[in-house]
Amino acid sequence: MSVLQRKAQAGKQEHQARAMTVPKALRVSVAKIADELFEMALVVIGVTQERCDGDHIAEKFDDTSLLMLLDGPTDSSGGAMIGPELVGAMIQQQTTGKVSKNPATERVMTSTDAALCAPLVDALFRRAHGLLEADADRDTLAVLRFGARVENARLFGLALDATEYNIFRLTIDVEGGAFQSVLTLFLPIVEKRPELAAHDHEEDAAPTPPVTLEKTVMGLKADLTAVMGRLKLPLAELGRLAPGDVLTLRPDAFDAVEVITRDGRVVSRGALGQVDGQRAVQLETNVATTGNPKRRAADRDELDLPQVQPAKPAAGEMFADPAATIDMLEEPGALPDLPDLPELPDLPDLDAAPALPDLPDIDIDEAAALPDLPDLPDLPDLPDFDGAEELPALEDLQDIKTA
Repeated sequence: MSVLQRKAQAGKQEHQARAMTVPKALRVSVAKIADELFEMALVVIGVTQERCDGDHIAEKFDDTSLLMLLDGPTDSSGGAMIGPELVGAMIQQQTTGKVSKNPATERVMTSTDAALCAPLVDALFRRAHGLLEADADRDTLAVLRFGARVENARLFGLALDATEYNIFRLTIDVEGGAFQSVLTLFLPIVEKRPELAAHDHEEDAAPTPPVTLEKTVMGLKADLTAVMGRLKLPLAELGRLAPGDVLTLRPDAFDAVEVITRDGRVVSRGALGQVDGQRAVQLETNVATTGNPKRRAADRDELDLPQVQPAKPAAGEMFADPAATIDMLEEPGALPDLPDLPELPDLPDLDAAPALPDLPDIDIDEAAALPDLPDLPDLPDLPDFDGAEELPALEDLQDIKTA
């Protein structure tokens, strides 16, 4: 081997040592995701990788672990198997904010456990896939996401139907040495056919159209049900119904169809008919309500409103609003015409009025004399004030008060 070949090989080995491989990407991603999403300490202390046939993959399962199916870009499903210790730590951290030093006891895994652990698995694939540099590593670790929880190992083996799998077994240290657990990933190996590879290359060359809100909304699927009528039947009569029985509907059932969602909420109403031999419902126009207001000028045709001109204020309302009165006065011809005053009736002639009668003269001196008042009764004898004791002087009273 020449000197240049030895230098090239040493440089290649150094580059491979620095390159981000799949095990290294998984190890780095677990610690970052646990700290950012859950504020807990998870450290991958060991990663093993092996290749296994689909016929023998069931030997790698553990019924005590949480079994999860993963959906991806291919038709074959992937899988994740999370140890019960790690599941218990994830639940404790998300519910109480603290992980117990003792590992969780074995129990039957539930869908709630899968829902609480799904963010860790989804974020692990997204972050680790973004760290990879080589195309082969990207194909090995495709972006998978949580699909469903599997109840037992038998159903888990039936769902993993790929011919061959890459198995990555991650040994994880929880909370700085409190205990250890295992996270196992089953990734399907899909060999690309030449025609599919050429098709993918053509798609990469063509620019990808932008995803707009219109395309997203038009691509959504909504299940709606047309209800022609509702009947109330006794339970006994309902139990006697058999194929061929006829139920009588209201005469206006075809014209009063309700369109409801899966949860029973009425979203519209209309009439049932046919279009090109198929059943169809003609929806009615929604009337403007508080939840569906009509504010735009383009909505006036749907509202069927008359053309209304603003009325001029009456004479008695002219000065109720000063600002409106000023605007009205500035507009020419805006003041209303006042009606003519009525004619006053003819007043009587005061000179021709009859004279008031003369009042009789009264002589005060000749008025009747006032009657005499009776004599006042004699008052009882009052005590002799000359012999009363003299009151103390004011200075004496002040001295007494001071004392």
